Amino acid sequence: MSAFLHQAILATDEIIKAMQKREAALYELHEVGAGGDRSIGADLLSEQIYAKYLLSLANIHSEESGFMQGVGEDCVILDPLDGSDNFLSHIPYYGSSLALCDKSHKPKEAVIFNFCTQEGVARINAEVFSFSIPAYLTKGKQAYKPLKCSTHSKCGIFEKAYCNPHIAALLYEKALKFRSLGASALSMAKAYEVNFMLFAGKIRDFDSKAGLFLCEDLHQLYTDNFTLISKDKHIFDMIYNILNSKA
Repeated sequence: MSAFLHQAILATDEIIKAMQKREAALYELHEVGAGGDRSIGADLLSEQIYAKYLLSLANIHSEESGFMQGVGEDCVILDPLDGSDNFLSHIPYYGSSLALCDKSHKPKEAVIFNFCTQEGVARINAEVFSFSIPAYLTKGKQAYKPLKCSTHSKCGIFEKAYCNPHIAALLYEKALKFRSLGASALSMAKAYEVNFMLFAGKIRDFDSKAGLFLCEDLHQLYTDNFTLISKDKHIFDMIYNILNSKA
């Protein structure tokens, strides 16, 4: 059993229970974090709990506080609350992203949690699987379900669509339906189930390190301008050509 994943699940369970209380301190604004965004109380609480559970295993590089000294040479790249604006707006699509990396910054294990559904998607070596947190806490590894590509998806996810209407229009012309959900790491974890995940702009390591590792077996484009992931080569090529036409 992965000590990293086990501790991350225990931490996430504690975070979810704390956030469900909806205490006023979770919504308070704080200073600008290491990732460049202004932190809220929920960001900092989530980071504090992950640190409590994970610093005994590795260092942490977090979107909120930057580098946090732990044990050994491994480092967890952490976004403690992906989708902060959704949390503030009571939109049920937010969670966290964690990638355990070696000293050369190469991911070894990763997990992305959806706090609202209490589910996770993880990769350990070549094994990619999903699980329910409550099921894991009662059944352990028996809760893991191999993650396979869905054959029933009808649309993709386009994060930052609101500031890229020209790309949205081109996707519409190609009959490529999409939703814009507001939590890029969570959306990367959905790439096995939707037609594509497109992020317009430069995506930070805090948001992408775990997701790109989870989706290594899918088609990927990762540049300073776009991140594109798709399980479908034809759809991937269609969107790739659209992006190149706008370069």
